[in-house]
Amino acid sequence: METPSIKPTHFPSRTIFRYLLSLAFTFILFGASAQSNQDAKEIIEQRIEELSAKTDMNYDFSELYDHFLDLYEHTIDINTADETQLRKLIFLNDNQIAILLAARRRNGGFRSIYELKDLPGFYVDLVLAIKPFITFKAVKKSEKIQFSKLLKYGKNQIIFRYGRVLEPQKGYQSIKDSVLAAHPNSRYLGDKNKLYFRYKYQYRDLLSFGILGDKDAGEEFFTGNNPYGFDFYSAHFFIRNQGKLKALALGDYHLEFGQGLSLWSGLAFGKSVTAIDIQRQARGLRPNTSANEVLFFRGAAATYAINKKIDFTAFYSNKAMDAGLSIRDTANTEELVFSSLQESGLHRTINEMKKKHSIREQIFGGNINYKNHGLRVGFTSYKTIYNKKLLKDGYPYQLYDFQGKENFNMGLNASYANRYLSAFGEVAMSANGGKALLIGSIFNLHPRLTFSLLYRNYQKNYQAFYAIPLSEGGKSQNEEGIYLGALLQLGNHSNLRFYYDIFKFPWLKYRVNAPSNGNEFSLQYERTPNRHFRYYFRYQYEDKMLNITDTKVAMTKLSHKYRHNIRLHLSYKVNHQLKLQSRLSLSHYQHIPDAASNGYLLFQDVQYSFNSIPLKFSLRYALFNTDDYNSRIYAYENDVLYKFTVPGYYYQGQRYYLLLNYKLNRALSFWFRIAQTNYFNRKGISANLEEINGSTRSEVTFQLRWKF
Repeated sequence: METPSIKPTHFPSRTIFRYLLSLAFTFILFGASAQSNQDAKEIIEQRIEELSAKTDMNYDFSELYDHFLDLYEHTIDINTADETQLRKLIFLNDNQIAILLAARRRNGGFRSIYELKDLPGFYVDLVLAIKPFITFKAVKKSEKIQFSKLLKYGKNQIIFRYGRVLEPQKGYQSIKDSVLAAHPNSRYLGDKNKLYFRYKYQYRDLLSFGILGDKDAGEEFFTGNNPYGFDFYSAHFFIRNQGKLKALALGDYHLEFGQGLSLWSGLAFGKSVTAIDIQRQARGLRPNTSANEVLFFRGAAATYAINKKIDFTAFYSNKAMDAGLSIRDTANTEELVFSSLQESGLHRTINEMKKKHSIREQIFGGNINYKNHGLRVGFTSYKTIYNKKLLKDGYPYQLYDFQGKENFNMGLNASYANRYLSAFGEVAMSANGGKALLIGSIFNLHPRLTFSLLYRNYQKNYQAFYAIPLSEGGKSQNEEGIYLGALLQLGNHSNLRFYYDIFKFPWLKYRVNAPSNGNEFSLQYERTPNRHFRYYFRYQYEDKMLNITDTKVAMTKLSHKYRHNIRLHLSYKVNHQLKLQSRLSLSHYQHIPDAASNGYLLFQDVQYSFNSIPLKFSLRYALFNTDDYNSRIYAYENDVLYKFTVPGYYYQGQRYYLLLNYKLNRALSFWFRIAQTNYFNRKGISANLEEINGSTRSEVTFQLRWKF
């Protein structure tokens, strides 16, 4: 919780005027000459920005970087790749894959990237996004792994990262022993340093293994509760495409099947401004390479090709998880139970340490998948066992949540695609009889017009921990909705995207003490006049329901919660060295009958690469002003390799960051980043042990990478 807000004062009018004038000048000058193409990196940044705006959790998105780095180093031959290989290009849906394969059969192959943009549904931005990851020359086919080649051609990478907040924080201040004994959670156990270590070996796209360690600020390191160093460790060993053995994972791994309704671990993008990308591209079994301490499996899994059309995956996972234990009287006996799983991964105080690894989860099951040209059918089933009973706290909205020690899930998914449409769906059921359904389609009405349509119905008693389908509530439970999206190509240089989603929640939710409904709308116009200049305009609207916080009313009622967001983003690539980005974002929030809350964010980015020395830098200066936390605005920030930052800008102030990347030689690279936020109307930042007595928060990060 932040400290109570102080009524915002206004920026000096000259400051705003000068910034707006600069923004307008950038638009006029650069619009007359040029833009940068929207490559895959920008699309991923945009998706991460949207995903972060829907949660307050800090996730590690490094697996996305790993995925596209592997694709970049081991490009896909567009003239020989099959459907499974093309699915690795996450930007392509099944309909686009079918169009590409049909054109390849008809024309005998492609000679250049320019031929792809003439295919129906292959708009310019999509072609530019996949361009770095494809080739038109034959690539080496899978080969048997030989020990001599592993030593000669394998690639090693070691990364070490250090970071910390510079200002004094309450949780690290020295206190008397008597006070600490009386209040043992009034101070963090460890220091304020953030540490990260990662080692990874990779041989082509056939074999990889690695280990990483992560220490959050406030956690102990080689002392106390962590005598072996980092608070969290993750390791993996992964083999791919060795004869009929399609994949083998030992250690930490992920599973992705169907549309995420039955079994999907890790992260998944939901609704986004891309509008038509509603179909999940499941990657099956893959290694875990992130520092996220939840939503992964630990054990062993393998995918085996029974024949050319049928694959079978078997998996087993056994890992410790965080939960708060309590003693409950059941059948005249006492037993330890837990009411919820802890997902923060933080172990900084005695209370947080008590929750660490307090329960154990076992999961085992399998998936069988059939594919034949454009048709795919899969069946998944698995069982979950906890060593302690999960008993909810008894709030009404938790009535249909899972309780007990064991659960069983199964699901059937199918998809079919041709050059005109892609249809997909999944139906799932949990042990208590709860069901969930998702069906959707992407179809081309015209070479320049693509529609997407999706219906979902997740019953209130459907129970699955590892399920992340497309949804509004963030769960695969208690939701019904219809989604409609469209992409209209207005020409070779511009397009219009929109989606409209209407949904309802048949049962109660957290802070929603009655069945409710809502809707969401997004519209984005983007234009790329040439290869140097790009801009887009976005409007997003959301209407949901929330409890009225009125102490004079005996029974809680619901009222509408409205959110509006407007964004103008400009991107200009002056030359191969210099790139500029400008953004204006506006937000409006109102929970009736409370007063409305408004805010804005203005920022300017400068990215420059020197020719004479191997140095790159990224710089941002931002001004922001919001009435409160509710009208906060999220914005992606460049950070060191494998680290992603998407802060929420709220209250009133300015923020800047400077990121330097220096390549010492072919093997060693160094990053340095400093970010600082200055609040104009705050005398304290954050609360509890994170509290800073002042109006400034600064954070530095150092990172070193060694490749050999």
